[in-house]
Amino acid sequence: MIRGEDPIKLCVIDDIPTVVRGLSSSIDWEAEGLVVAGTATNGEEGMAMIREVKPDIVLTDIRMPFMDGIEMMKVTLRELPWIKLIFLSGYTDFEYAQEAVRLGAFDFIVKPFTKDQVKDAVRKAKAALERERGQAEQLQHMERKLRESMPYLRQEYMRLLIRYGSPQHKLRQQWDFFGIDMDDDGFLIMVAEIDFFADRTTDLPVSEVELIRFAVHNILEETILSHTKGSVFRENVNQFVIVANPPVGVDAEELAEMCRENVSRYTYQTISVGIGLAVQEPWGLSASYGQAMAALAYTFYTGGNSVYRYTKEEERRSGVPRYSYEKEKELLYCLRSANTDKAEEQLEEIWDEWTNGAARPEPGLMRTLCQELAHSMHRVFIERASEPEIAELERKLADMNRHPSSFEELRRQMKDYCRQGCSYLQKRQFSEARTLVDQAIDFIERNLQRNLTVSDCAKSVHLSPSYFSNLFKKEVGMTLAQYIIAKRMEKAKVFLLEGMQVQDIAVSLGYEDRPYFSELFKRHTGMTPTEFRAHYAAKP
Repeated sequence: MIRGEDPIKLCVIDDIPTVVRGLSSSIDWEAEGLVVAGTATNGEEGMAMIREVKPDIVLTDIRMPFMDGIEMMKVTLRELPWIKLIFLSGYTDFEYAQEAVRLGAFDFIVKPFTKDQVKDAVRKAKAALERERGQAEQLQHMERKLRESMPYLRQEYMRLLIRYGSPQHKLRQQWDFFGIDMDDDGFLIMVAEIDFFADRTTDLPVSEVELIRFAVHNILEETILSHTKGSVFRENVNQFVIVANPPVGVDAEELAEMCRENVSRYTYQTISVGIGLAVQEPWGLSASYGQAMAALAYTFYTGGNSVYRYTKEEERRSGVPRYSYEKEKELLYCLRSANTDKAEEQLEEIWDEWTNGAARPEPGLMRTLCQELAHSMHRVFIERASEPEIAELERKLADMNRHPSSFEELRRQMKDYCRQGCSYLQKRQFSEARTLVDQAIDFIERNLQRNLTVSDCAKSVHLSPSYFSNLFKKEVGMTLAQYIIAKRMEKAKVFLLEGMQVQDIAVSLGYEDRPYFSELFKRHTGMTPTEFRAHYAAKP
């Protein structure tokens, strides 16, 4: 077969020497892009020459001593199928030559012939050879590209397999094509993730990042194949999926631990591994993959370098955390008053309430709850923060929403956000507006026994009633009337504990009607004045 730029080789076989000489030397074959590679004068000699020089085109008589052209053609095409045989035949052999073409000969020329007839036939054979060469080279190119692309194609095939499965009767044929050496029944899926990969590789060149991924991939593959048949492929930037036949004598969790330990031992990286339930049929791979991913998500609580195995029992125990809106309200009160320590205590109480159930909540749900709480905190801070402060708070909030690597990291971010927001509010407490409100509060606390109005308080700081009312509520977080009542009730508690009579307390705080005072006190504290005194009085 013609390959590359090799010249096209021509051989001439005829039992008449003058015909051989004429065909081989009287035509300028070099000008036609051919070279005469040999000649012969009988069938046996011609067959031997063909086997030796492996020509591309053969001009041969159809009837020759020892081996005729038909017999020689059959042997030639069986051994060297690309050769184009052009028969030279007389009129008496015309039907014989036509039969030869039907059996595989390229063409025939009837004697007597001219040089142009011979050249035309050879040109046609040459054109056919060049077409075949082009097709063969294209096919070889495609096969080479297919071989080069096989790792990618195998990975894409495995990605589809774990999502959609495959009919059992097609599995072996597919695996033979992609070079996957596994048994076609009984499967286990694990998903391995390089911990904190984005953070740890941010400043590394691409070559080092790829080297890390290659090293982890190679270690996982060697570990798996040392115990069972399997395939390891990349799922995304930092994840690898392992599809394997269940190992004999080794538990799946033990195998996953080996993978984790080997990666830690031979690289500077750690991995977390999620394990799905074993399945028997290939169509069950999708469910097992989903289970492995669900199990892997629980590394959110451990911070990585761990193995999680999905179990049906854990699925049933998966908890929904109790959300206490009262605790959230307390947290927001602490934030409004810029009490950082108390706010952090409330955060811890909320997190403890979420995680102290029979089973830890699904990680995605926990992230959602934390993000919702962070947004509630954000709404409190932006009410009173400046534009630059709001921009910084929103940047921190966006960082929290970018899929934090662990629960501990998310908690750290939220506490940091809490401290930052409270620091802004603390600054605001010393602003001019706050100073005015503080002056008004001092006036109120000195005149709790009076029937104070908005106008009274606004006048004390030289502001209009409407402006003062809005400013007071913005800075304090409640209306003036609510604040006065709250302060009176706090003062009433002190008087009660000092032994003062309820009627006297009511009058001293501006309430002529004792029942009304008692009703307000109970509404504020949950107890009547008498019950409050009894509850907190020293026991004899």
